[in-house]
Amino acid sequence: MLALTHLIVTLLLIQIFLLDRNDAFVALVFGVLIDLDHLIGLKDYAHANGIKALLNVDNLMNPGGHWKSILHNPMALAIVGPLAFASRLAIPLIFWGVHIAMDIVQEGYLGQFSQTEAMLAFFSFALLITLRYSKHIESGREASLLEYFRSEMSSSRNILSAGQGY
Repeated sequence: MLALTHLIVTLLLIQIFLLDRNDAFVALVFGVLIDLDHLIGLKDYAHANGIKALLNVDNLMNPGGHWKSILHNPMALAIVGPLAFASRLAIPLIFWGVHIAMDIVQEGYLGQFSQTEAMLAFFSFALLITLRYSKHIESGREASLLEYFRSEMSSSRNILSAGQGY
């Protein structure tokens, strides 16, 4: 599935599970950022098929996944399982499993960039916004949608600027 779909579903699950900042980071790594392994695989793909093959979108979207690494293979359980066990957290295993399950459903049933995937992303995003808005109202803040979006933007800026002090 598209990285955007993985991101939206991961953010939704973070809200549903009420994860704290550290656990949310782990969830994002195993739910979304494992797609960065495609960049490693692209090097091997370009070496095997030539640089021009990187411009052939149909070939890149081939579900055979010539450019995918071990993290998108059930064998990755040998990596993710011990990480989850060592950290005493099920979060890496859960979010990696959701990511892989979404990819398997997409490759086996939906196809690339399908309408069903777009609907999943849309409804997951709508549910995510609904959950966050409910939390905003419960906190006693102003209930207008405009105020909610201002609050979300302010929170996002604070999170992003917190990393600049390191």
